[in-house]
Parts: sequence; C-alpha cells; structure tokens
Amino acid sequence: MSARAWSGALVIGVGWAMLDAQIGENDGHAHLAHQIILGLDGAVVITAASEITAPKDRAVLIPAGQTHAVGPKGRQTRSVYVDPRFSGVRNDLKDGPLVFLHDDVSTALRDIGNADQARHWARMFAGRLPGSAIDARLQTAFENADALTSPAALARALSLSPSRLRDIVVSDFGVPPSKLLQWLQLLGAAKALEASASLADAAAAGGFSDQAHFTRRLRQWFGVTPKVGLSGLEVSIDDPI
Repeated sequence: MSARAWSGALVIGVGWAMLDAQIGENDGHAHLAHQIILGLDGAVVITAASEITAPKDRAVLIPAGQTHAVGPKGRQTRSVYVDPRFSGVRNDLKDGPLVFLHDDVSTALRDIGNADQARHWARMFAGRLPGSAIDARLQTAFENADALTSPAALARALSLSPSRLRDIVVSDFGVPPSKLLQWLQLLGAAKALEASASLADAAAAGGFSDQAHFTRRLRQWFGVTPKVGLSGLEVSIDDPI
C-alpha cells in the first residue's frame, strides 16, 4: 500500500458514515456532510480558512461546505459524517468555522465499537445541531435514491417545478440539485465497493459515465482519487432493518 493512500474501514449508512483510517494524501475539498474527526494516535492538523491542530482524542467539527484538508499522513483517525438525510436538519452550519467539541462527545466518539454504536452516536450528535427540518418530500425521494438520475427526474418524482426544486434543495443542502445528486452518486459508488474491489465497477454503479468522471467528482468532494482514497478501505454497508 502506497504511503500516499488511505487505509482502514468505511461504514456507510443512510445519511451517515464512519471512517476509521490512516490519513493519506488529500487536497482541499468540501462536502455536503458535517464531518467530526478525532485523532486516535496523535494530533490532527486541519487546514481550512486557517490551520488548527487538534490534540489526540479531541474531536473537531468541520461544518458542511467548509473547504479543508487533513493531516499528517499516517495519522490514525476516526471520522463520522452526518448529512441532512440522516439528521433531518438543514445545514445551517454550512461554511461555518471549525469547532472543538466537548470532552464527553470526544470520548463517546473514541469509544464506538460497532456500526450500531456509530449510528447511535451520529443520531445523538445530529440532535445537537442547530437548524430546522429539511423538506419532507426530499426525505421521501431519498428512499428511492437510485432512480434519481437527474434534477429533472427528481423534480418529476416530487411533482415540483425545476425552479421550486432548486429553491428547496439550496435551502436544505446549500447546493443546487445537480450537486446533491453528485453527492448521492459518490455514495452509491462507494457502497458498490462492498461487493467488488473494481473501481470501474464502482464508477458504473454510481452512475458515472466513466472512471475519469468518477475521479473528478471524488477529488472535488473528498480531495482524493479513487486509487488513493478508496482502494485501501474495507467498505461495509449499515442496514439496521
């Protein structure tokens, strides 16, 4: 495994994920989920509008939409990602500052032992986020996310005009519908890695036109290429039903 690559385990649920991994190479990026990151074997350096160093076992909230990169390479970390599909809360913290979290939150994050506990922790944390509920029609549409192939398809599914759909998605997620669907595509591609180690298969499963398209979007949202960011991760899907 290259020293540039991420390695570890990724659990993906609906609207949340947990990544236990050694940091690899990553460029500045921003995504639709709030990220809570914790250094397990040392300090984590987060470069955003300014650079901060989070001591070992001190969690930091990186709000959705905040451009950032993390280091140093090789640091063992735990991150939980929470987006509005899981929390039901609009991204009112979007583009906000980095926030050091209280010791009890950091300790609970460090002590997570399985997917059930991770999901519970994510729900607990989501309940603390400020904001109002996202549009219930979006929540319903996400139950059949694989069919949402374009903003027009999403508008039809919700019986909304394209302009009204855009207003709702921008209000709830902070991005236009096309960006929201890119986010769902990336998660679909990552989920496909549970069944196949082929990045080409993952790109196809996510609805990308080719692997180059997949690579561009992954760099945009997570600051990594598929080979660097995904090939060294063991992916599992959380399905509590």
